[in-house]
Amino acid sequence: MITMKNRDRYPDNWEEIALKVKEKAEWTCQKCGLECFPPNYLKQTIKDKSLKAKLTLTVHHSDYDPSNNHPSNLIPLCSACHLDMHRGRRTNISPGQLKLDLGV
Repeated sequence: MITMKNRDRYPDNWEEIALKVKEKAEWTCQKCGLECFPPNYLKQTIKDKSLKAKLTLTVHHSDYDPSNNHPSNLIPLCSACHLDMHRGRRTNISPGQLKLDLGV
């Protein structure tokens, strides 16, 4: 989820860019190897919010700069690994930015 504070740092086509990164990785976390699922599958098939959160693939900017969307800077990570990358680091993350919209 992109907050209003950081929205201007992401391109208008961020969702499309992120989707391509996730598809190229075949919905697999590049850190832990967890096989995740596309949002439509999660929404239609899995009812447990905790499991949905676990199986959601996100895209991490390795340089922590959301305006740098070069493919070499984008890493597909499961939600747990993505949060771990930001844990304890003072970054551009604002409260709620990494909140998962589970569509429930």
